Amino acid sequence: MYELVFLSGPRAGEVVPVTRNLLAGRSPDCSLEVPDPNASRKHTQILFDGTALSAADNGSSNGTFINDVRLTAPVVLRHGDVLRLGESRLRIQQTTRSGTDASSIFSIQGDEVEADLSNSIVMSVSDLARRQLGPEQLSARLAAVMRVAKALLNIDQQEVVYREILDALFDVFPQAERGFLMKGDSADQLDPKAVKQRGRPDNDALKVSKSICRKALEGKSAFLFNDQNAGDFDQGMSIVSLRIRSAMTIPLILDDNVLGILQIDTADPARSFATEDLELAVTISSIAATALMNADRLDKLTREQATRNNLLRFLPGPLAEQVLSGNLDIALGGRTYHGTILFSDIIGFTRLSESMPPTEIVSMMNDYFARMLPCIEREGGSVDKFIGDAIMAFWGIPFDKGEAACSAVQAALQMQNALVGFNSLQRLDDKPDLHTGIGLNSGTVVAGNIGVAERSEYTLLGDAVNTASRIEHAAGKGQVLVSGATLGELKGAGLGVRMPPLKAKNKAEPIEVISVRGLKVAEEIVLHLPVAAGEIPATLVRRLSDKSFIILHPKDCDICAADLHSAVAEWLDVPLGRPRMVSVLPAQIADGTLVRSQIAFDDPTLAGLLTGDDINCPVGWDQLVR
Repeated sequence: MYELVFLSGPRAGEVVPVTRNLLAGRSPDCSLEVPDPNASRKHTQILFDGTALSAADNGSSNGTFINDVRLTAPVVLRHGDVLRLGESRLRIQQTTRSGTDASSIFSIQGDEVEADLSNSIVMSVSDLARRQLGPEQLSARLAAVMRVAKALLNIDQQEVVYREILDALFDVFPQAERGFLMKGDSADQLDPKAVKQRGRPDNDALKVSKSICRKALEGKSAFLFNDQNAGDFDQGMSIVSLRIRSAMTIPLILDDNVLGILQIDTADPARSFATEDLELAVTISSIAATALMNADRLDKLTREQATRNNLLRFLPGPLAEQVLSGNLDIALGGRTYHGTILFSDIIGFTRLSESMPPTEIVSMMNDYFARMLPCIEREGGSVDKFIGDAIMAFWGIPFDKGEAACSAVQAALQMQNALVGFNSLQRLDDKPDLHTGIGLNSGTVVAGNIGVAERSEYTLLGDAVNTASRIEHAAGKGQVLVSGATLGELKGAGLGVRMPPLKAKNKAEPIEVISVRGLKVAEEIVLHLPVAAGEIPATLVRRLSDKSFIILHPKDCDICAADLHSAVAEWLDVPLGRPRMVSVLPAQIADGTLVRSQIAFDDPTLAGLLTGDDINCPVGWDQLVR
């Protein structure tokens, strides 16, 4: 399955599952609306064939870019690719049998005498595909092709595909008595997959000549064999060991790649195949090759997903991917790495759990975690463990591309924003609001499989982990507190309020701590800044490249009717000015009951918060109620 994640613009943070072809552009009529003034009305085509995703520019004015390279032709999209339309960026994410054993049914025999093909009609598959046909031939061929295409529609199992291909050929060619399908690109490595015999059990043995398979595969040519001399046929110059009088052998070719081979035959000389039959069989084989390739891709994805899901039961997502790729050994032991660690927990959860029935607590926590985990995973984080209501996650381990701290802080801000929408739904159902504190630290850790052979888990140990936990214990409602080490790794991208030095348990020196309220990402700033318009609460979640803002607010209020003030404990009641409405935006699922609006201020720095200059918290830790 593929998803598109908006990384910037008014729809930033939204996840769109891809289940069909999409037309992306500024027009509301597009199946994927991208509200960006720099995007064309119908900008990009995103094509999905059930297994693979591709993109093609639709003649846009400013072009379509993949990983900042302009598209000049359609391109296949991969997991992690970034698609840009105008100034809006979207990341591609790839998320989470039966039948007869044909190999026991028929065998490939090496011919003692090389098969005599002098009486055969041999035609190049590519030449046959380009042959000009008359109206009657075209009409007959189209009808047959439509029957085959319909038979192969929506097939999602390989074994079913094999059977349906042969069934379709037998349907189109009533004279066919036997048929087989084998996969492989050389006669020495063919893998029998399906056999069909009209009027006889399909599991009757059938032997196939290796020489005819070799010539068909190596020459990428289709063969029509019509036996005109019974004596020659009996002298080892046959296509199969049975008394076949007419046969067609066609290699399955897609994009000049050989996938396998098909053959159908008959023992009735009065019903021999003709040249027109061979041409039609080649046309049908191209459809069969496409179906076979799609079934192979789907089967591979299914098996990989099953393996991935099994690993995910024991390992965090990115680590499971490293194990699958062979880049990580999961044997017992640990190694030293540098990364960023995140802890979050629900403030007041113990008291809350005492006041609710256990079943309601479990249901609420499942909903809560379902909101938090995607925020971590979308930014490449790994969840180490759940500790009751707490989450421990990390970035940059075992591989750090220098983006671990930025990705971790962005995930933390998105977690706080996701909780805003979650709480709006809680209130709708008369359930309590949840508030989390988040702490992050960067440094050296020991990571690996810890435990015994019978029971172990991949986890992180070290002072950097303990420090992240200490910082999280100090975080108040809606705060994302980061250490000085993490702030340094943000390289000026982190924006917020400098807190008083934090004296933590078992730490000789106070910890430098900053409450991050914004993070520069390209030309935009990801925010989590609760504000108030009088008594009305709202949350600023993003500043766009044009310096306008995205705000979440209750739908029954005019958010521009009063001045906005900050509503965070470390920077309380700072006037931000009267906003101007730019537009009301489409709601996202994560927004709950809230409205998403685009607004502008006379001061787009939010009273200096977004300039990067130091803003110090005016109160001490003893005055900051968690």
